[in-house]
Amino acid sequence: MLRRVGAGDPETGELHDLLTGLEQCPLPCTVERCVADLERVLAVLTLDTPAVRTLAIALALGAPRDATVHQAYDEVEAAWAPAGVRC
Repeated sequence: MLRRVGAGDPETGELHDLLTGLEQCPLPCTVERCVADLERVLAVLTLDTPAVRTLAIALALGAPRDATVHQAYDEVEAAWAPAGVRC
């Protein structure tokens, strides 16, 4: 999940202001809705990586969770971390 954004927060205030501006657009959306939509976009973008494919294959085949699978998980987690997404 993306980090909660808050007005005046030193880390997320700028993002909050940007998302709040979207509430005034022709297709209005709340900050919460914008964050939820961005989370879905991030999920789709993350799906097309070798690490995600490794995890998907391991899960689909019921493969043992070996070092390769653990490394793939760590890579997916690292890709999401800058966006505030916690696995």
